[in-house]
Amino acid sequence: MKLTDMRSIFDQYLPVTLHTKKARDGRSHNSSILAQYGFTLIELMIVIMIVAILAAIAIPSYRRYVIKNAEKETQAQMKQLELQLESWRASRLTYKGFMPERGDNVCVTGNYCYDSDSKIINVPTPRQGVTSTAKYQIFLVDGTDTSKSLVTADADLNTAIGRGWKMLAIPNEDGPVSTGRRIMLTSIGVQCLTNDDNIDLASTNCGTSNSEIW
Repeated sequence: MKLTDMRSIFDQYLPVTLHTKKARDGRSHNSSILAQYGFTLIELMIVIMIVAILAAIAIPSYRRYVIKNAEKETQAQMKQLELQLESWRASRLTYKGFMPERGDNVCVTGNYCYDSDSKIINVPTPRQGVTSTAKYQIFLVDGTDTSKSLVTADADLNTAIGRGWKMLAIPNEDGPVSTGRRIMLTSIGVQCLTNDDNIDLASTNCGTSNSEIW
């Protein structure tokens, strides 16, 4: 075979060989990139475990924050009602007939309002009158006969009504603070919180266990 023939064969197949090598090198390079930036199953499992641990810590903390905030809001409104009650008694010499800041059964944002039985005040004021949006319900009743409201009919001449008052705030069992504590405030100085669900309006205080003064 002549030298010129060998050179022509070489010139014919060399570009193909070089192109094949480049293509092969390109695939190898791309594969290395994928291997470098991809995630293994173990790495994904580790990330999922970290997220789960953070959620297990954050969610309970957030729930405690929501409950604590609702308790503080309710305590503040109970103290505000106490001021209104004392102002009412100072001008009328009795708590009888007491009406909150808004006592016409029309709930307005930022104001208090009685429920239909004139005993319950929702905290916060329900949106559009929907009581299920309230976090707490404050029961405000006569201090001696807790079955009666301070609001009495005109025909009721019982002078014993209105000599004292009692408030008991109970968390809405259908709301986000259903596990919150019960809060009591009375005209004779009882001011306490308790985790005891057995504490009701008939109770004289919050008991001795799972309770504290606020």
